[in-house]
Amino acid sequence: MKRRLTDIAIRSIKPNPTRRIEISDSERVGLRLRMTPQGSVSWLYQKKIKGGARRGFKLGTYPTMSLAQARSAALEIQIEAERGIDRVHAEESAKAQGLAAQSVLDILEIYIATYLDQELKAGQSREERKRQLNTYLLPHFPKRVGALTRSDLQLIVDTKQAEGKVVMANRLRAALSAFTGWAYRRGHISEDIGVLLQRAGKEKPRERTPTMVEVKLIWDQTFKMGDLWGPYLRMCILTGQRSRKDVLAMRWAWVETDRCRYEIPNPKNGRPHIVHLSVPAMAELSRLKASQAHAPSPYIFTTTSIRPASGVSRAKLSLDGYIASAWAVAGNPEPFEPWVLHDLRRSQATALAETGFDEGVVDRIQNHVASGSRASAVAVVYNKAQKLPERAAALDAWARMVTSDGDNVVKLREA
Repeated sequence: MKRRLTDIAIRSIKPNPTRRIEISDSERVGLRLRMTPQGSVSWLYQKKIKGGARRGFKLGTYPTMSLAQARSAALEIQIEAERGIDRVHAEESAKAQGLAAQSVLDILEIYIATYLDQELKAGQSREERKRQLNTYLLPHFPKRVGALTRSDLQLIVDTKQAEGKVVMANRLRAALSAFTGWAYRRGHISEDIGVLLQRAGKEKPRERTPTMVEVKLIWDQTFKMGDLWGPYLRMCILTGQRSRKDVLAMRWAWVETDRCRYEIPNPKNGRPHIVHLSVPAMAELSRLKASQAHAPSPYIFTTTSIRPASGVSRAKLSLDGYIASAWAVAGNPEPFEPWVLHDLRRSQATALAETGFDEGVVDRIQNHVASGSRASAVAVVYNKAQKLPERAAALDAWARMVTSDGDNVVKLREA
């Protein structure tokens, strides 16, 4: 609709509850009055920039900005546009320059506070992402974020790759790319400098599976690790669960002592998971409970009583030292092959499968779902304890393999 606007005409317009009303002013071409179904009135102006694109401008709201003021503002923009001045582009450029002038540290802190802490699930993965960014961007903290380059980021990835740590290099690439993508989408940088970062190389899946001889050596050396880390490491071995979220974070409320089991309420796959506790596992928990008699805590592995213990990496390094010494004393010519706690799950699964336990049982012990043993949708909902007796028997057998002084092979059935 086009008409010569007046204050009387504007005040006479009634909102349409089903659609927005727009009226073009015949006196100032390009000026429009817009009324929402709720009755809010605002001024807009459209004008083609000389040698450029057609732009839309939001001028203000009525009656705060009167008709005369709106026409005057529109005329000012018209004069600029006819001279080739793009006010919108100038404002966007000024804003971008202002944001780009902020330091890398400034923008990283915004990213952590408004994205990582808000959008990512609390836990080890989120904290590791924050640690990676803070550690590897540290040399660039004082730099203007607009001066950060793709080569700066690629050097971080390449340096880690040169150390032979391909997996870590690729994780850094992912962290840096996510950060710069976020910064670009929010206008902090004018180009997504992380989008073309090169991968460090193809990752090889971990295949390290400690033998039973090695598992027993690891088990024996945990008894040199004190009253906190020793029991923790032994529970990792005995249960076969994920070392941090499923073992280190254990609470007494998860444990059913009379039924010799504990239930992890929120494991990696999000489904509550029941874990049988063998006799050695129950003994470890009994000793830990007694140690907390004068300072009870909801957590099983804790030094503060208010949160799970920290320092797994340092404890693992200490354990590696004991293992290396014992391995050498035993007369082995080659050093003990590097391993991580997660490898013990592979050892458990392999040993149980070789002993004759069903794949579905082993998968359920470790809270995996094999394609050949996948439960129906109804069973998933109503039967959290699928094959629990079989799982208990398997974990009891595993405990005997680990703790026995003689033959490490426990026969499931006679030939």
